[in-house]
Amino acid sequence: MEIDGPIRVGVVEPSPEGNYELHISFRDEFQQLPLEQQGPVFRDYLAELYQNVQQPDLDERTRQGMLILQQICEQLLEPIEKGDLPLSETLVIEVQRTPGVNLADFLN
Repeated sequence: MEIDGPIRVGVVEPSPEGNYELHISFRDEFQQLPLEQQGPVFRDYLAELYQNVQQPDLDERTRQGMLILQQICEQLLEPIEKGDLPLSETLVIEVQRTPGVNLADFLN
């Protein structure tokens, strides 16, 4: 399932320890918005993620991957709203591999 939004997410295949690296970057269009518009746009994106996670026909592996992304985005919301997050940089987040969740399948 693809959800258009203010971010791009890439996945680095699991390390020998079995963890994934998520590379999150902000789209140019989002970076260029005035600060007072970035928060509402990101909130709308979170709402869309939340709605899609609730879809009854969604397979469980995809749902779990979306929940991980939703949790990360929830943590990013406040720094985005305050302007404390450098949107021009790529965020690298290590996610522990979880049985039944394949982030590479979800994001590719």
